Parts: sequence; C-alpha cells; structure tokens
Amino acid sequence: MFQKNGALASDRGSGTIMAISVVMLALGCLGLSQAVAFNLISQARLDALADSAALAADNALRGLTVGYPCELAKQISERDMAILDECRIVGLEAFVNLHTQGMGIVLNARARAGPTS
Repeated sequence: MFQKNGALASDRGSGTIMAISVVMLALGCLGLSQAVAFNLISQARLDALADSAALAADNALRGLTVGYPCELAKQISERDMAILDECRIVGLEAFVNLHTQGMGIVLNARARAGPTS
C-alpha cells in the first residue's frame, strides 16, 4: 500500500478529486463574473436614470413640463428605486446626484442637463 517514501502506491480516486476541484473552481469564477456583470449593468442603468431625472428637471425649469424641477427629478428617481441625493438648479442648468445599493455596493451617478456654454 505504501511506498518507501511514505506516499501512496495507488492513484485511484485522484481523478475524481481533480474533477470536483475543477468544477468548483469554474462555479466560483462564474459566480464572481455574474456579480461583476450585475454591478456593471446596475451602474449603467443608474447613469441613464440620472440623465432622465436631470432632463426632466431641466424641462420643468424651461417650462416644457408642469411641475417643480427637483420634485420631478425625485419622482423619476424614486420610481426606479434610486435615492436622489442632490438636485441643484444653477442658472438654466439642472444637476442631479443619485445613489442606489446593489449587492451591498453603493452605486452613484451624476448628471447635468441644460444649454451648453
């Protein structure tokens, strides 16, 4: 059963352990890549939501829609389950900052809408 140096003489079952190890490593890599992909997609959605909120605020500021600019931005952000941290109106520009939490990571987005200088 044992060789002179103390190692096992037979390799029976080592392929099973190797196969299980490879499968577990592949599953771990898949899980990690899915978590990263989820956060990247969530960040892209939050960026688009910040753009929409800033545009809605700017449209209200210019009189194209009815309502207060920052309240409209807050309604749009809450509709998509984000939190409006800041809404500023500077001249004819609207600035918004949003955040949301995805898988324990806080994602932030900023947007500006208004005429270009």
